[in-house]
Amino acid sequence: MASTIDPALAKKLIKEYQQHNASANGPGLKTPDDQFLNGYFIDRESLEALLSNPKVAGVSLHLAKHPDFAGKPSNKFTVLYAGAEPNTAAGATTPYVNTGDVYSGPPPCPPWCTTV
Repeated sequence: MASTIDPALAKKLIKEYQQHNASANGPGLKTPDDQFLNGYFIDRESLEALLSNPKVAGVSLHLAKHPDFAGKPSNKFTVLYAGAEPNTAAGATTPYVNTGDVYSGPPPCPPWCTTV
């Protein structure tokens, strides 16, 4: 499961990603406003709505094409997220399954947030 890391290491890793993403041979992931993508802001209200289900063990986060650019040859992406419950199906291949609402459209960073 996830763990906390040293804030200085977090800053270093974020900076390394940003440099690679913006480099000529990097992936060049962009926000809808054509800025290099650093991350997303996920609001408390949507997280609390997902986590209010007592069966939800966590949140599943998926990278996806931004809906405004679906089918277009651009590097404009977003994240989708949903509550994840333990997968109790016989022979389950994954430990969790998404259930209930799927959220989309968290605002990108920049401009919504800074680095750690």
